[in-house]
Amino acid sequence: MIAYKISKEKDAIFCALFESFTLKERPIAVFSGAFQPSFDCQVKTINYIKNNAERVKKGIIKCGGISLLSTLFYVMRSSDDLMESIVFSVAHKCLSARKNLTDNYSDPDMLAFYELKTKISHEVHIMTGFVRFEKTLSGVWYSHITPDNDIVDLIAPHFKKRLPNEKFILHDTKRNILTAYDGKNLITLKSDKPVTVYLDKDEIEFQNLWQTYFDYAPVFERKNLRQQANFLPHRYRRNMSEFLGTLESEIACAPQVSDLNGLYKPDVTDDD
Repeated sequence: MIAYKISKEKDAIFCALFESFTLKERPIAVFSGAFQPSFDCQVKTINYIKNNAERVKKGIIKCGGISLLSTLFYVMRSSDDLMESIVFSVAHKCLSARKNLTDNYSDPDMLAFYELKTKISHEVHIMTGFVRFEKTLSGVWYSHITPDNDIVDLIAPHFKKRLPNEKFILHDTKRNILTAYDGKNLITLKSDKPVTVYLDKDEIEFQNLWQTYFDYAPVFERKNLRQQANFLPHRYRRNMSEFLGTLESEIACAPQVSDLNGLYKPDVTDDD
């Protein structure tokens, strides 16, 4: 048995496909991060060679069209640990059959591929409602998010339509990727250094005002933390201004409200 270890380049997986077809061998796994092989598994490091990757991409386009290649890159945005192996298997089968097989859901690899694609699309949809902007000293609106998948440039067009006359920055702090809108164009870049943001002097006051409204607007007798967590998972709340004061004091399985005269803040036992 053999497993391929690939580099972190975006299209490094195509070099693994080139190696597999050239040597007529099929790896049991393809990975770029942590991997624990069995005692009888040989790990081969696949060097990134741009020409090899380009040849494979041309072959994929020839077999399934540009839509197949685009779908492969779309699923590569996933943070799932098995993403590389799943994308490799799907691309390998499509190249072998010389056609697009991604709609064959009876195949376990194609089904897993579709599930990854669905998870990315779902997160793109819900993240448009979870973004909170803060006004900086320069007047640019800044938002920091930590999505599960690499989607910051996918949600930016939504805010370009909603805020066509405003300049804004969407910052994926997990990957340190920023998408900026200058009033005309969207620009995505990856920063190698920490990003420092200076907020406008009135921003904190507006955030405190919004937190107060959020805390007291609901009907306390009908407070349902479990349902709230289903619609808004806790992992997204760390970047939302209304939860900055309550994130560390609210859980999905909290007991019912015991103090209707003030804010109820149970102890934290889980961060979902």
